Amino acid sequence: MKKQELSAGDAGILILFTATIFGSLFRLLPVWMAGFPINDGGMFYTMVQDLRSNQYIPPLYTTYNNLNIPFAYPPLGFYVGAGISDLFNVSPLAVIRWLPGIVNALCIPAFYFFAKEVLNNEFQSVIATLVYAMIPHLTSWLSMGGGLTRSFGMLFMLFTLGYVHRVFIQNDKRSIWGAVIFGGLTVLSHTEAPIYTIAIALYIWAMKSRSLKGGLNGILIAIGVLVIAAPWYGMIIYRHGMEPLLSALQTGGQTFWSLLRLINIDIITEEPYLDLLGVFGVLGMIILIIKKQYFIPVMLVLMYLVQPRSAHTVGSIPLALAAGLFFTEILLPALSKLDEANTNGGIKVFLLILTPYLLINSIYQGFMLSQNHVSNGEQTTMQWVKENTPADSQFLVLTGEPEVMCESSAEWFPALTERTSLSTLQGREWLLGNKFGEFIGHRAGIQSCIDEGLECLDRESSYFGVDYDYIYVSIQSPTKNCGPSDSSTRTTRGLITALENHQEYSVVYRSEKVVLFEKK
Repeated sequence: MKKQELSAGDAGILILFTATIFGSLFRLLPVWMAGFPINDGGMFYTMVQDLRSNQYIPPLYTTYNNLNIPFAYPPLGFYVGAGISDLFNVSPLAVIRWLPGIVNALCIPAFYFFAKEVLNNEFQSVIATLVYAMIPHLTSWLSMGGGLTRSFGMLFMLFTLGYVHRVFIQNDKRSIWGAVIFGGLTVLSHTEAPIYTIAIALYIWAMKSRSLKGGLNGILIAIGVLVIAAPWYGMIIYRHGMEPLLSALQTGGQTFWSLLRLINIDIITEEPYLDLLGVFGVLGMIILIIKKQYFIPVMLVLMYLVQPRSAHTVGSIPLALAAGLFFTEILLPALSKLDEANTNGGIKVFLLILTPYLLINSIYQGFMLSQNHVSNGEQTTMQWVKENTPADSQFLVLTGEPEVMCESSAEWFPALTERTSLSTLQGREWLLGNKFGEFIGHRAGIQSCIDEGLECLDRESSYFGVDYDYIYVSIQSPTKNCGPSDSSTRTTRGLITALENHQEYSVVYRSEKVVLFEKK
């Protein structure tokens, strides 16, 4: 009996199923191992609580960090989180922990939908989806606590762009509805996703359509999205004016020099070992440029021009598309030619080597990521602060983490203590405008004082004001420059020793993880 071979269609379905299952597992694995929301999400946790306590009517300000931060952030993720919490009697902390990873897993089939529209090739699309599912950075950034909004933004952006592509290329008028609905959900999910969506939609029209009919359909889509988003943003403008929105728009780090970040492709893939997927993506870009097919390579450049701050995340989209093309048009045909017996032996050996690498790569990345959360010891300290310090107390929170996007303790401190942290960044994008970058620099400066003396503290703390009441010093921070920090054997810090020997400060709480000083 002749052995039945797997058809190309069946192989594509199998690969897509594998990408979805394993990609989903890798997106949820670090959350399960951590037992607490990964990295960030403290401000969003508070905003979910604010909605629930205000009977789902958006309050004027969020209570997070006691800074009167306008409740202006796109609200969809908060409403979904609050609704799940109330409907299923689940704690908001559990929602912040699990929901981003679940929505992030749904981004895998959403990417396939977009890839199929762009590549117009079933097999290339499923291979690109497999690459997308295995990129470690997407496992981390969208599954963290802050992924409550980021994951929804990515999910709806991919669907929006897929439908927009249909409208512009196929003149499919039914897809206008899909573009409008998902476009509206994108605008209501995340601050940066709409910027990428608008830029890429215009890019699709300019590169592939340039027709009057396509332009008119694009205007119809824009009007529809505006109708969906107008009630929320109209309320924000009525309450706060344009200032918070204009302030947030100034925090993207737009500069021509941001293109230099593309030199280090590891920023996009974040692979802990060899940047194998990144290399496949770059080689795919090179092949496309040689063939004078510039659509995908220029899309990557466009992302870094319009909004550099998160371009390393959405940049995974064109990189995965290019990697899929490299696999199907160059690598697999080359391996087949090496196999004279035509038994697909070369491809089988390649997959035998590649598959364990990708699995180990993702599991190890998940393990490292799971270390970046507020430890049980720090949670206990924060609970003590909430119960034993005056409600109007102001804190300097020092962890020693110079990279602001990985400083989990500083973001969660205001959420779990209901006290003010003077050096916490989150939420200030709505307040500081073009001084946002200046704040980031000073925040990094004061973190560098954790292993220094009082001279450094006095110098750097002047930016944040001298009216702080307490200093929170973390002994064993989980990360250093967003990488795992081997701090398990550390028992003190240079600043702790200096403060203990100064009469102006006294220890009010001490544990293996944290020392808390009160300023007399």
